[in-house]
Amino acid sequence: MTDYNNLSDLYHFAKKNPVKQYSEAYTFFKILGNIRDKSVLDLACGDGYYSRQLKIHGASHVVGVDIAEKMIARAKKIETEKPYGIDYRVFDVCQSRYIGQFDIITSVYLFPYARMPKKLAQMCNTMVINLRPGGKMVSVTLSPFSARAYIDSQIHYGVEMKPQSNLKDGAVIQITITTPQGIIGFENTFWSRQTYEQILFKAGFKSIVWHKPQVSETGIHKYGNTYWQNHIATPGFSVLACYL
Repeated sequence: MTDYNNLSDLYHFAKKNPVKQYSEAYTFFKILGNIRDKSVLDLACGDGYYSRQLKIHGASHVVGVDIAEKMIARAKKIETEKPYGIDYRVFDVCQSRYIGQFDIITSVYLFPYARMPKKLAQMCNTMVINLRPGGKMVSVTLSPFSARAYIDSQIHYGVEMKPQSNLKDGAVIQITITTPQGIIGFENTFWSRQTYEQILFKAGFKSIVWHKPQVSETGIHKYGNTYWQNHIATPGFSVLACYL
């Protein structure tokens, strides 16, 4: 299992990847919609990149949690240098513990770090415990529709994905992201749409909607339509919206 304490000095450079800049973030906030004056719990926040973006987009109160102490330390350092009013905490999302009642819960690539269905269920339980009735959860996750073509197409965008077995529930995928500052390597776990939905419904979510990635006009203008064709046809991620 990847220890993100060892990646704390380098991982934030991955956010400069074109797919993350012009598709992941764009789709994520489009699905979130208007979050002005909403309280948000950002699970697996890392160094707080999306936590800060949530505040910029108008959230009234943001709590960012992550299991990696060095990631939270980096987030707090950034908060000290440029205050956003974000509360960062070291927290294991698999503990299914109450933090507070939030209007929205977000997570970006949290689910692929569950190595077993039990861990995935614990993550979902944490979300339900901390989400107010009628609340919304939005998560970016490894595409549950992935096939070999999805995996192979990511190399065009500086991301190499190597499954250690056939793509089925629990399959481990070694991921390498190349950045000008260095190579970032970590492991994800593949889960199918059926497994996601079974566990999410059992946790208490009443509605689940899958969204395909979109690309911002800025990204299309900067790189051109041809550059994005593989990403749109066989994307490496999906955005999941769930409602209580």
